[in-house]
Amino acid sequence: MIDLRQFEVWFVTGSQHLYGPETLEKVAEHSREIAQALDQSGLPVRVVFKPVVTTPDAIYEVCLEANAARNCVGLITWMHTFSPAKMWIAGLSSLKKPFLHLHTQYNRDIPWSTIDMDFMNLNQSAHGDREFGFIGSRMRLNRKVVVGHWQEPDVQAQIGTWMRAAAAWHDMQGLRVARFGDNMRQVAVTEGDKVEAQLRFGYSVNGYGVGDLVRVVNQVTDADVDRMVAEYEDSYVVAAPLQKNGESRPALRDAARIEVGMRNFLEQGGFKAFTDTFEDLHSLIQLPGIAVQRLMADGYGFGAEGDWKTSAFVRAVKVMAAGLPGGSSFMEDYTYHLGGSSPQVLGAHMLEV
Repeated sequence: MIDLRQFEVWFVTGSQHLYGPETLEKVAEHSREIAQALDQSGLPVRVVFKPVVTTPDAIYEVCLEANAARNCVGLITWMHTFSPAKMWIAGLSSLKKPFLHLHTQYNRDIPWSTIDMDFMNLNQSAHGDREFGFIGSRMRLNRKVVVGHWQEPDVQAQIGTWMRAAAAWHDMQGLRVARFGDNMRQVAVTEGDKVEAQLRFGYSVNGYGVGDLVRVVNQVTDADVDRMVAEYEDSYVVAAPLQKNGESRPALRDAARIEVGMRNFLEQGGFKAFTDTFEDLHSLIQLPGIAVQRLMADGYGFGAEGDWKTSAFVRAVKVMAAGLPGGSSFMEDYTYHLGGSSPQVLGAHMLEV
């Protein structure tokens, strides 16, 4: 299963030394409070407070550290006070991970009866975050911008959605996709540039002859098959022909052997996504069906007919949706329902859905 809480987002606050140590201590106190509150608010990824950055060197260093941190999927940046944005150029230029600009402020309301210049100096998000927004746009940086008070449910929901996308991007870096056989012959949409995909998205696509899979499947013991069949019988309503002594019982055992073999192959190779094609089964007795369904249920990406792009994307969707109600699956559009006021598409695909 996919656990997004193993990942973390770093909460990085910008300021400058102009305001003096007392103000900066207050900035750090507020930043730590916001980071801890977000971390405890039910967001899918952990939020980790990082020391307030006030110089170009400090900003550059925290960006390099984020790049190297294995569990860090991105940054949340916030300007509590004014933070001259030229200080951020080197750091943002070096940053390899996604970032979210949280345009918020510590206090929700203006304290009209007590406001003074000390308050004004400390609470300059309206000034500092616009400066930061300018440099992000000037540098043409892709980022998510969330505007509003950090305690508002809508703001936290937007942060959570971005976290899921950032976690999927992080998972895709180094993702390995196993292709059993090639694409379905003469099909255009499943073709693609695997080198460009790795350059752009970070995942690699590795091709294997179906015989490589068959060799692992043939190594599965009868005891392993017995355990898998027992799991099927505990989990599903098994049709009469597939039950013990039924005429199609051998087909169920074949499916179980294929599933155990596929799991072993994928686990041993560190793969999180895979493809197959019905036109290239070699010595596989049947097209993997229940195996594909169950592997997707466990978080693997899948694409039929050699469709490695869909396989990688299904894995990304699995990561983004981890912990949410419902589920996700590979699917192919088959038939339209165009009548009435609610047009629909019927999706299906052989045995795998």
